[in-house]
Amino acid sequence: MVPKVSLFQRTIGGKRKWGIRYRIGGNDTKEIIGTSKRQAEIAAAAKTSELFGEKFDIPQQNKISLKNLYNEFIDGKRNLRESSVNRYNNLFKSFSDFMSKNFRGGWNDILKIQKHHIEAYANQLRQVEGKAPKTINGALDLIKSLFSYAVKNDYIRKSPTMDVVKFALKDEKEALYFTKDELAKIWENTNPHWLNFFKMLYYTGMRKNELINLTWKNVNLKNNEESITVISSEDFRTKTGRKRTIPLHRDAIDIIKGQRGIHKKYVFVSQEGKKIHPDKPYRNLKVALKRAGLEGDVHKLRHTMASHAILKGVSIYEVKELLGHQDIQTTMIYAHLSPNTLRKAINKLESFPR
Repeated sequence: MVPKVSLFQRTIGGKRKWGIRYRIGGNDTKEIIGTSKRQAEIAAAAKTSELFGEKFDIPQQNKISLKNLYNEFIDGKRNLRESSVNRYNNLFKSFSDFMSKNFRGGWNDILKIQKHHIEAYANQLRQVEGKAPKTINGALDLIKSLFSYAVKNDYIRKSPTMDVVKFALKDEKEALYFTKDELAKIWENTNPHWLNFFKMLYYTGMRKNELINLTWKNVNLKNNEESITVISSEDFRTKTGRKRTIPLHRDAIDIIKGQRGIHKKYVFVSQEGKKIHPDKPYRNLKVALKRAGLEGDVHKLRHTMASHAILKGVSIYEVKELLGHQDIQTTMIYAHLSPNTLRKAINKLESFPR
């Protein structure tokens, strides 16, 4: 039987303090740790490993710093987009800086990181830095993934994030979209070169970078099969890593046909005839919106497509597939637009005599 290091409490100078107790050579030994039970638990775990780990063949865990753990973790994420890597790096830097400043031991050795360290970090973000709950939960998700990796690779036996509770979120904001009349104003005020690009974003619900990277080999213009395929390539990765096929609206078919012969590879190009820089659509739409007296951005055209489809009776599940969402919860921000559809659905049930 493996000996255990246990905890005890004692009042010293009028204050309750925690300590650890263990037996060596038949003699009981007690050490006062402090007023924190959590710190006593950390000390007990460390003492158990120190005194009994080798003698009783307790598997020893590999010591690794927080920074080195993260480097291993992120190096294994080979399919992440650059924007996702940058986001992970920023989130980790925040957590690493906090640990380095406040809990140096855990920063040097993840075996010493406990649940309360992570909770303290979350509280720092909320109470001191004023971060939004959604932002904090995103940071906690990364930390959870990081320590799941540590468990998988035998650096630790149990993740300190297991019982960390996320912040409650308010209901998701409703997706804002342009009305039909507002779209007409936008089209009237758009630089002619960009008009078809923006209309395609509306007719397909594609993300900006998906349309920028649309190549002719992923366009199908066969009668009654007209569609485009959004798929990763050597120099482009879709947001989810998955491919999807989008059937083309009749107006979108005309737009695509009008682009033939402009560039041998890309369907849409810049005014200079080159691949579009991601900033170009953003800036040109902002000019058009300002002229039209409206607010928004390129991504709002995607919201507009989804919102208009829902208002026309398209199901939330069909919109999910068109947009390429992995999780139906992401698409549910449009659900409030379809009360009439739900009423029609419930009225399809059979009626019985009363």
